[in-house]
Amino acid sequence: MKYYTRVGGTEREYEFAHDGDALVVQSNGTTCRVVRTQIGDGTVFSLLIDDRAYDCLVDFVDGKAVVQVLGERVEVEVEDDRERAARAVSAAKSGGKRTVEAAMPGVVVSVDVAEGDLVEDGQTLVVLDAMKMQNPIGADGAGRVERVHVKVGETVSSGDPLVELGDPESGE
Repeated sequence: MKYYTRVGGTEREYEFAHDGDALVVQSNGTTCRVVRTQIGDGTVFSLLIDDRAYDCLVDFVDGKAVVQVLGERVEVEVEDDRERAARAVSAAKSGGKRTVEAAMPGVVVSVDVAEGDLVEDGQTLVVLDAMKMQNPIGADGAGRVERVHVKVGETVSSGDPLVELGDPESGE
């Protein structure tokens, strides 16, 4: 799996592979062998990197790893392939015109928005009763309600449009 780090404005990509008790780390055409030993409560590590020893302290603050090594303290943002893909999908869904559809057949129990409303990611737009269960249907990103296609009591089929969302910045 690939990992990406960001320190300040600099980003690097790393790939890791296990080799016995060591990790083989590749980045920017360079390969090194790392043996990691946890010391004490789990925030201090002894690293043997290509036969050179380093002690480091790792703490997590506000979603960033704070690493102390060789007398320096560095904030490092770390993300793996899955986190990067999820972030890209999340960013892509937050704008532009799109239609929220019924995922299954059901009866509209409530319509919680009106045309012109600003909605946030995950905010409930419509509640469907399907198979005797109440299913809230949420916004797939921030947006402005451009059109509501359904009314309370209406029966919908899978794939039927429920609500159209547009760019949250549009004044329409």
